[in-house]
Amino acid sequence: MSETVGCDKVNTRGRMRRYLQTLSWLLLVVAIGLGVHFTIQFITKGGSAHSGESPALPKILELENSSPEQARKARAGMRKYDAICRLCHHRDGHGGRFTPSLAGKSAIGVETMLNLYRDGQKVGPMTELMAPWAKELSDEEIRNLGIYIELLD
Repeated sequence: MSETVGCDKVNTRGRMRRYLQTLSWLLLVVAIGLGVHFTIQFITKGGSAHSGESPALPKILELENSSPEQARKARAGMRKYDAICRLCHHRDGHGGRFTPSLAGKSAIGVETMLNLYRDGQKVGPMTELMAPWAKELSDEEIRNLGIYIELLD
């Protein structure tokens, strides 16, 4: 009978150890998930990924004098860019280590690419990443993004 009691203690310890290991892994995954979530929130709500105001803002202010409607569209494009593009392409549009630069692209070029992505056409290695974002954009949002991105240097 004492062997059975000793065996039960070993089994209980083994189960407890597995339970604690599982709990540790679960806590680690939750902690990493929260870290990623709050980092993305920080970046998209005004933190880094080259924080500060848009480098195109002076050009938008100039546009307000000469073409208020074009400036309105550029501002709408800037808001959409900040909401969905800035995380990968950064505030200044110069991209990152794995994402291409958008700065200096023509409005028509940006619109063409976004329309191709939205239509599900294979454009290049970034198609799988870009298509879901582009599918959410209206024609007007695509035009506004093109206008805004063209203002980035």
